[in-house]
Amino acid sequence: MWIAIIIFVLVYVAIASEKFPRHWVAMLGGVLLIVFGVLSPADVGITINWETLGLLAGMFVLVSILTESGFFKWLAMTAARKVNYRPGALFVVLFLMATFLSMFMDSITVMLFLSALTVQICHLLKLDPVPIVIAEVVGANTGGSATLVGDPPNVILGTTLGFSFSDFATHTGPIAIITALVLLVIFYTINRKSLNESQRWLNPETIQDIESLNQGRLHPQLTKIGLTGFIIAVLLLVFHVPLSHALGIPINAAMAALFPATIAIFLLKDKHKKRVILKLDGESILFFCGLFILIGGLEKVHLFEGLAEGFAQLAESHHAVLVIVLHWLPGLMSGVVDNVPLALAMSYVLKDLAALPGMPALSLMVWSLALGVDIGGSMTPIGASANVVAYGYLERHHGKMGWKRWLQGAVPATLIGMVIASSLILMKSLIGWY
Repeated sequence: MWIAIIIFVLVYVAIASEKFPRHWVAMLGGVLLIVFGVLSPADVGITINWETLGLLAGMFVLVSILTESGFFKWLAMTAARKVNYRPGALFVVLFLMATFLSMFMDSITVMLFLSALTVQICHLLKLDPVPIVIAEVVGANTGGSATLVGDPPNVILGTTLGFSFSDFATHTGPIAIITALVLLVIFYTINRKSLNESQRWLNPETIQDIESLNQGRLHPQLTKIGLTGFIIAVLLLVFHVPLSHALGIPINAAMAALFPATIAIFLLKDKHKKRVILKLDGESILFFCGLFILIGGLEKVHLFEGLAEGFAQLAESHHAVLVIVLHWLPGLMSGVVDNVPLALAMSYVLKDLAALPGMPALSLMVWSLALGVDIGGSMTPIGASANVVAYGYLERHHGKMGWKRWLQGAVPATLIGMVIASSLILMKSLIGWY
């Protein structure tokens, strides 16, 4: 047991240090488990959740096509023009865009183009971009908790424990939307003074500068292929279970994403295929592979069974205690450690918990955990992948900011978001809707 735990801890420390590529660190940890005999080569194929990888790969392809088409920048600029670049209205638009888009695609992609656009506009309007980007990250992580594909922890929990896109959209979706809207009001209230003051810098010359910095044509063919494939993927994710029964063909979440992605790639011209493939997030796929092997090693030595029994003792007094602990403990931890491996480890704990008598419904525990790790991940610059991307962009293109600045902007809002989400989860528990 100790070999598996030591390797896992060392990998975690190396990933948290951000000094090494996290995908190679995770893969190296998986190799060490095989070398030391914790896992056999045959075990590796079993521990990797191929459905998770297939779902991620398919969505990565479709998002890559839309990125190549210029769709996301066009969407953001169109929204900015609709509000005439007014700082207050623009803040609301950018927050809602981060929240909504993150419900259906990787928040990394969302924050890549939103961070760049926000910093550009803020510099021209003499506005500090840090609080606005932090608000967008909180919105993205909150919105990501709404659906199966919104955030990697949800992908892991859903595919590992058997919950569909519809399940997440029905149960975590409304909670995520309510939480995001409350946080929007809070962030707007905090930043209202500076937003109003920057209004005086808005003039035709400034607007022209923003437009010139964000010139770029929307590629019609790529946009059509990407959007069509994306819509088909979402529809298949929503209806793949009844469709599978109706057709008599097993259709899982991976197939729902990979089928339209494969067709979309086939329809692209050769020059576009190369660019799309080069933009794919292959590092994340390798990272997930390594994590599945590492967590599989801990499962092989029965670590999660012991953790499940410890959590089960909390449920002896009242189920609500366990549900809240599953929200807050991993949620606070996800502010310190990456929420992806944390969600993967906890999925094994929940699986063992569900097998014990007298436990809360598995679905209720999943909703509580997913909302906790997704929203809680906003707390620090390394809590979630979107944070890392946004923080890095601010450091490179705005100036040194440090953790203290991030914590001041993100921690209070994150804690408020977790309070709202956990309160709504408790309400679901009381009325029996889970």
